Amino acid sequence: MPIFYVLGKKGTIEILYKIKEGVNSFTSIKNALDIEGCGVSTRTLAERLNELEEENLIQKDGSKYYLTKKGQEAIEIIENIMKWEAKWKEAKIPKIIIGMLGDKER
Repeated sequence: MPIFYVLGKKGTIEILYKIKEGVNSFTSIKNALDIEGCGVSTRTLAERLNELEEENLIQKDGSKYYLTKKGQEAIEIIENIMKWEAKWKEAKIPKIIIGMLGDKER
């Protein structure tokens, strides 16, 4: 399964961040997501956790979930994408200029 397919699903990135923050039991992840308004159903959370395990982004040790090295690197990539997005949001290049540049500056 392509990684963007997994990361693009509802709640996946939020789950990774909760685990990064040390929120690592099923119940605590569920509660933390609900509090932040990013709630997913119990079934969906279980599916996401299984998918993240299958992709080796997290591992389960007993009843706790932890980021793997791959998961830590994924978080770094996500943060870089967020910085990139913020940079270009701030630039606010008018669409007409982007059109004039064509593919030269992209």
